[in-house]
Amino acid sequence: MQMVKRIIGGLFLFILFFWLFAPKQELYYFLEKKLKENNNIIISNETITDTWFGINIKNADVYIEGAKMIHLSELKLNIFFFYNTLTINGIETDEVIHDVAPKNIENSIIKYSVLNPLKVQLLAIGSFGVLDGNVALLEKKVHIKIPVVKDIKALKKFLKKDEKGVWNYETNY
Repeated sequence: MQMVKRIIGGLFLFILFFWLFAPKQELYYFLEKKLKENNNIIISNETITDTWFGINIKNADVYIEGAKMIHLSELKLNIFFFYNTLTINGIETDEVIHDVAPKNIENSIIKYSVLNPLKVQLLAIGSFGVLDGNVALLEKKVHIKIPVVKDIKALKKFLKKDEKGVWNYETNY
C-alpha cells in the first residue's frame, strides 16, 4: 500500500512540475510558426512573458497576407488541466477593415473546460456591444448572440435578428 501511495504521489508531483516548468514560450513560437505556414498570419512586435500558469503577450501586431489587420494590447493564456482561459484586452482593428469588422474589442474571454469538452465559450465587450457565444467542436458550429447592441453597422450583414430582438450569428467551419 505504501508503494502505491509513493507511485501516485510521484506521478502527481511529476505532472505538477512538468506543468509549472514547461517551455510555454516555445509552445507559443511553435503556434506562431504554424500560423505563418498554414494561414499566412504573422504576429510581430510582441513582448512575451512566461508565468507559472501560462503566458502573457503584450503589444502584438497581427498581419494577414502581409497587411496589418489587428493590434492586441494584452493577451493572457492561463493553462490549467481542467479549465483554460484566453483573455485578450484592447483589440484594435485597422481602418481598412472597419466596414466588415468592429473597430475595437475592449475585452474578450475564451474558456475551455474539461467538464464540457465539446464546447468553447466566448464572451466579448466592444464597439458592437456585448457578445456571448460558443463553438461546438464536434458539430463544427459557431453560434454567437449579441444581446446588448451598440454599433453593428459593419456586422449587420452577417447577423440575423430573432423574435426576442437578439442579433445572432451562426456558421459552420
